[in-house]
Amino acid sequence: MDDSRLLKLKLVAMVAVILEEEGGEFIQPSPQRSRGNEWARDHRRVIIGRRNLFRAKTKRSTSR
Repeated sequence: MDDSRLLKLKLVAMVAVILEEEGGEFIQPSPQRSRGNEWARDHRRVIIGRRNLFRAKTKRSTSR
């Protein structure tokens, strides 16, 4: 097989993979990976010693 034919076959294979990936479905993260409701997020923040969610949202600038 000559080099130009091999190059064409590689190019066709790459284009086929790209086209298949663009039209394919993707995996959705499971619901267990979500951040949870605000009460749960607030509770986790307080447990580890951070400000509660209300104060974190109303604070004007981030800590540095």
